[in-house]
Amino acid sequence: MDHQVVIAQNREALEATLQFGERAVRELAWTPGPASQAEAELANNETGQSGHWGERPVRTAYAAANLMMGAVLDDLGALQQLLGDRMPVIGPTVVARSAVEIASTVWWLMEPGIGARRRVCRELVLSLKSARRAKQVAQDMGASQAVADALQQESRVLQRIAELIVGQPTSGNRPVIEGEQAESATAGTAKMLKAALPANASAESVYRIYSAVTHGELYGLMNFMAPGVSSTGEAVLHWHLDPDVLDSTVQMAIVAFREAYRRSHQVMGWGKLESDLWEIKLGKIFNAA
Repeated sequence: MDHQVVIAQNREALEATLQFGERAVRELAWTPGPASQAEAELANNETGQSGHWGERPVRTAYAAANLMMGAVLDDLGALQQLLGDRMPVIGPTVVARSAVEIASTVWWLMEPGIGARRRVCRELVLSLKSARRAKQVAQDMGASQAVADALQQESRVLQRIAELIVGQPTSGNRPVIEGEQAESATAGTAKMLKAALPANASAESVYRIYSAVTHGELYGLMNFMAPGVSSTGEAVLHWHLDPDVLDSTVQMAIVAFREAYRRSHQVMGWGKLESDLWEIKLGKIFNAA
């Protein structure tokens, strides 16, 4: 695979995805289409302390998904900027891992067919987990104001849980609410990627390859060492970004966005024309290489 060809086609694919994402994710403001699952969820019959839930708890879940999809697009934009003649070796893989992990959380939150109550519980799980982890980090750093801020954030989530009259959450940094618990990064990404990878590919293994780089595992870092010859003719190892690795890295990040979008699209009931055109364009870009 020619390195410059890989850079050119992946920059083009990222640009197409960013343009589509800006229109499809951000501009729609997560407004449900007619007769969609989301429209039905907004018209839920759930009741809390103040009576009927109304739309707000469900819209909060959609807003969380929207926020995370914006973060995935931000990662894809960073990837595009990293692709160039003097690109870093490790950077693309680290950014791609971030995109994949965030997208897998959206994929879990926006599972089709779970209904308003389960979706709201999932958003509450994510919000409570976030507050508790923030508290743990602040405590470890001895940052008293940050601890107070995190406790206030946790208190607000617990207040929402009480007002909605959903099950009491379990303790710890992986809380469970009415049976809903966020997946670990490995399990979540593996489930999301399972449908997108060939049948003989292990989604868990794919994730571990990318996470190994971020965690500084030697076997991960050694993937970027290639044999070469010094000016004196001596055999040496040098940093090297294999074009196949770069290609799979960028495509994995784009696939993660696609899978998260597909689930959100299925729930929200948006039109298919733009997403179909985007996927057709991606196919032409990569098949022409």
